[in-house]
Amino acid sequence: MKDIGNYKLSKIRDALGRLDAAVGRLESAAQNASAQGLPDEALKAELATLMENHAALKKTAGHVAARLDVTIERLTAQLKT
Repeated sequence: MKDIGNYKLSKIRDALGRLDAAVGRLESAAQNASAQGLPDEALKAELATLMENHAALKKTAGHVAARLDVTIERLTAQLKT
């Protein structure tokens, strides 16, 4: 049962890694667009929104991972009795 939990947790971690990489690419794109003279304020506002969403998703994923760990531990304990 622990293997299933580890699998799900690794999927969450992989998703967070992809999300971090995407935010990094967005930040780079915003900097490049700014250097090219594109509308800076609109890009900054969109980037700020994306960063807020990223932080919220990261927090939620952390809560989900913690709850999965607790549930797996409880199920493992129940199976041992």
